Formats: sequence, structure tokens, C-alpha cells
Amino acid sequence: MSDSGLVALVTGSSSGLGLAVANELRKNNFRVIGLGRRKPSDVPDEDFIVCDLADAAALEKVPEQLALRSQHLDVLVNNAGFGGYAAWEELPSDELRRMFEVDFFAPVRLAQQLLPLLSKRQGKIINISSVAALAPVPCMGAYSAVKAALYSFSQTLRAEASLQKVQVITVCPGRISTGFSSRAIRLRECPETPGNHVDPQKFARKVLKAAWRNQRVLIYPAWYKLFIAFTRIFPALYMRLALKVWKMQ
Repeated sequence: MSDSGLVALVTGSSSGLGLAVANELRKNNFRVIGLGRRKPSDVPDEDFIVCDLADAAALEKVPEQLALRSQHLDVLVNNAGFGGYAAWEELPSDELRRMFEVDFFAPVRLAQQLLPLLSKRQGKIINISSVAALAPVPCMGAYSAVKAALYSFSQTLRAEASLQKVQVITVCPGRISTGFSSRAIRLRECPETPGNHVDPQKFARKVLKAAWRNQRVLIYPAWYKLFIAFTRIFPALYMRLALKVWKMQ
């Protein structure tokens, strides 16, 4: 594709939600440049930037690496991240720090670095937060906290970036069949909950549809809106039930 075509940078594009979004972008005539720790064997070097998002020094080199591949950028998708199943007293401090580096500080830094480039094309930033940001989950407290931080960042960035003609969309998925649990810190067993069989590609289509509409927030699947409302109307009951589900009482 010539350098005049549409270009998207997607973090964590090798698997899960990132791969689904990357595939959907390609279907919409985007050239996708992935970013992650390991380049898939079937992706050309010119379409991937190898970077550990927890490495601040490596993160600073991303604009330079991107410039070698494209002179412009239309969409930034901050998708990469991981979670954990652990009570707060069980969670090692180094794991907590790494979670914040990957799930929060990396998206913030990428947005800061690439906003001028996106502004030239009146582009979009898609930040993948979580339903857990809006309905905190016991035994996933660290993940809830980091995604809540990303949610707040994304919402305030939306207002500021609008002055530069850049749209920011915050996406809050619930449980989707992506292998999240296999990559999570597993100090506890996660109970079975609805949503494990939601198709990632269907989710990706919803994400792009929300982006083209400049939707402020996408909660998916939509029934999670009722769940979030329940947690806010009956917070004490919700926490009692959640502790029971996690076998903490």
C-alpha cells in the first residue's frame, strides 16, 4: 500500500482482542502496524514494531520506529494489557507495577507521543479499558484499578484532543473469548461468568463502528450496562455476592 493510505498502530495485535481489531481494520482498507514483544512469523518486519511496553526506554523509540514504516498515522489502538486473579494481600508489588506500566503508562505515553501525528490526519485514539473499570471486581482489584485509571485518562484526553481534531473512544469490554485468563496472573482460580463465548471478531466490528460514529464510550456486550447499574444501586449486595463467587466467604 502506498504511504498515502490509511494506517493504524495496534498494540497487542498478535492475539486476542488486538488481533481481532487489527483484522477488522485490514478489512476496512487499513495498513496495520502491530506493536508488541514478539513479532508473529507471518507479519512482515515493516508492519511490526518490537517493543516491551513495560520498558520505558524502548517505548520512547516508538515514534522513530514508526517513522521508518509510515510518515503518517490515522488510528492508534491502545489494546495491549494483562490482568490478574489475586486478592490485594496476595499480589506481588513487582507484578502490580508491571501491570500499571503495560496497561496504563504505556497507553498514556503513546498517546502523548503520537498525538501530533494523529492531529495532522484528524485521526482517532481507541483506548481499550474494561467493564472492571466501572464495576470493580474483588480478587481483580489491581486490574480494576489500572483500567479505571485508563478510563479516566481516556475521557479527559477526549476533551483535550478534540481541540486538535483527534477523536478519542473509550472501549469497555466484559468477558470475551480471547485467552485473557491464560495470560493473567493466576493466584486464584477465576469463577465461570457469562461472556466467555462472545466472538472477538463481532466485538471488533462494534469497536470500529463506535469509532466511526465518534462514540464516547462503548460497553460490550451491552447487557453489562445493567450489571454496572446493579453494582452502583446495590453496592453492598454486589460486593457480598462477588466475595461469595470468589469463595472469600
